[in-house]
Amino acid sequence: MKKIFLSIVVMCTCLLMEAQIDTVINRYKYYLVSTSDKADVKHLMNTLNSNGQWGDIDYNDAERAEWKPWSHLKRLRSLAVEWANEKSEYYHNNEVRKKIDDALNHWLQKRYKNSNWWHNQIGIPQCMRDIIILLRNDLKADQLKQSLEIMNQLNVLPSGYGANLIWSADLGLHYGALTNNITLMDSCIKKLVNEVAITEAEGIQPDYSFHQHGKRLQMYQYGAAYFVEGARIAWEVRNTQWAYPKEKVDIYAGFALNGWQWMARGINTVPGTIDRSASRIDALHSADIRKLLPFLCELSPDNADAFRKVLAIQNGNGSLNGYRYYPRSDFDAYHQKDFSFFVKTISTRTLATESINNENLEGKLLNSGDAYIIRTGDEYFNMMPVWNWEKLPGITAFAGADKINRKPFVGSVSNESSGMCVMDYVMATKDEKQTLSTKKSWISHNGLVIALIAGIETNNINSETYTVLDQCRLNGNVAMNSVGNILDAGTRKMSSVQWLHHNGVGYIPLQPSSFEIKNDTVSGSWNAINLSISPKKIIDKVFMPVMMHSNNEASGFVYVCTTPKGTKKLAGRPLWTILKNDRTCQAVQFKDGTLMAAFYNEGELTANKNQTLRVSKNCVVMIDKADKIYVSNPMHAVENISIEWKGKTYTVQVPGDGTTKEVFANVD
Repeated sequence: MKKIFLSIVVMCTCLLMEAQIDTVINRYKYYLVSTSDKADVKHLMNTLNSNGQWGDIDYNDAERAEWKPWSHLKRLRSLAVEWANEKSEYYHNNEVRKKIDDALNHWLQKRYKNSNWWHNQIGIPQCMRDIIILLRNDLKADQLKQSLEIMNQLNVLPSGYGANLIWSADLGLHYGALTNNITLMDSCIKKLVNEVAITEAEGIQPDYSFHQHGKRLQMYQYGAAYFVEGARIAWEVRNTQWAYPKEKVDIYAGFALNGWQWMARGINTVPGTIDRSASRIDALHSADIRKLLPFLCELSPDNADAFRKVLAIQNGNGSLNGYRYYPRSDFDAYHQKDFSFFVKTISTRTLATESINNENLEGKLLNSGDAYIIRTGDEYFNMMPVWNWEKLPGITAFAGADKINRKPFVGSVSNESSGMCVMDYVMATKDEKQTLSTKKSWISHNGLVIALIAGIETNNINSETYTVLDQCRLNGNVAMNSVGNILDAGTRKMSSVQWLHHNGVGYIPLQPSSFEIKNDTVSGSWNAINLSISPKKIIDKVFMPVMMHSNNEASGFVYVCTTPKGTKKLAGRPLWTILKNDRTCQAVQFKDGTLMAAFYNEGELTANKNQTLRVSKNCVVMIDKADKIYVSNPMHAVENISIEWKGKTYTVQVPGDGTTKEVFANVD
């Protein structure tokens, strides 16, 4: 009797285990058919030849990044999704299935490989996993056997970290499920769960930015694989024996709400968040997680309302409001109802952009204080092939500039509604024989962004120095100095520019300045910045206002989203006062009393109503309209700083991580 009881227990345990495995596999299948883009099935069928190949794919291609044969498997997966989707008109269609078999059998016979390990161990197995799961119960025994062999090109015992580990362990989990290897599933889940952590190594940083390939911001490239794939896996295994602990799910939620959504305006991001991936087609829409968000609501019900707000914003309904700075990644984000503003700076604590696998061939000046203002999302989307990469939006440079030299004094102060971002700035040629140094800051408050450039110093530079206010897609008229003064298409140099307006954005120099203004047709190719993409000529239109720095005097400008009339009015009656703008201090005070100042050493300044602000060490200070004081140390060192304001002195110990400390001031 005891043996019979034990046999029943073992049988029930096995059945329960099988049921849980089926749950994981079936959930993944549901995820695939729910989130995959609709394919042009007729085109894919009509262009597949009798050998099971697509004629437009170069099967001999050896490119390491966008490897052409990989698209064969991706197209095959698209057909499999349509065939397996009960809502598709091609559900279990015999003609589609015949084409699937032809394409699958071709790959099984040829088993293409690439010199880049990633394709062999991750990219190919990922596609094959999806195809197996979509067709699992309808594959012939030999097809299933060979398909599993190809999937088994994965690293069965994944090591490493970040996105690569997530990809590998994800594959191992599903390979274990498909082969009833519980030990492998357990091992992969353990690695996946352990990888969900706040870290100062590669991965999710304490400020909810994301690093991979060293201290590089990789939010929507490697970070996307880490987050989107990781959260999807957690959703798959919820309420099973492999379910993630709540504290791990909470990390995913925090990353989505405090990091992911802030570094983009809806689905629209900027090059500084994706590093070399900026040279890929459609990359600036890589913040799009609309398909994932319903699954996040199921995974983390406590945050469902917040996720639904993210979904609404990504669908174009509403916006974030406030200011965030990410000291671990030197990234500044300011969101308002009508626009979002982003700056990617660099310091001794972060790394320059990378160019590997023949990608990002012209992006050497990325992360050099490049700044972007987004209203509609069309401003920079797929503009990279036609950009002048020596004049990225926001940078201060000169002809021949090749790199930004990293300095330690880079950071921000904020009260999360407004903030100031600062950068000790040195641009140089490759051989360092020519250099430009200055102090730069960006102050965001009440719908305005003020950029300050303090006392440019040059070494061996004979050409003009300049700051690029923008380099975006031309959309409509460009007005200058008066509402009716519409500039003709072309490139011209203009003196005494008081303001410019284009596509809902006003650009106001702090004093009338000389500009080179381009509003004209431009051309280029993706291949020039990414060898894996077509050399086909791309034609677009660009708006590029460039401020010329005569005598290298201190200068600056203001971004504002308004009409031409509104720009003219603001230029004539500014809502700010520049208190100081030199190499010792940059400071602005607004009409509502809010003051922000960057002190590059011990110093003082006189504010409105003859109030004096003094600090004992270099720091960045903000005093809001209610006289609350905020301070940070861009040097990322724990220090005691004395701040004197309105006759009272406060001593504050600033954090060593670059974050802002609020001073509990008692100011009458």
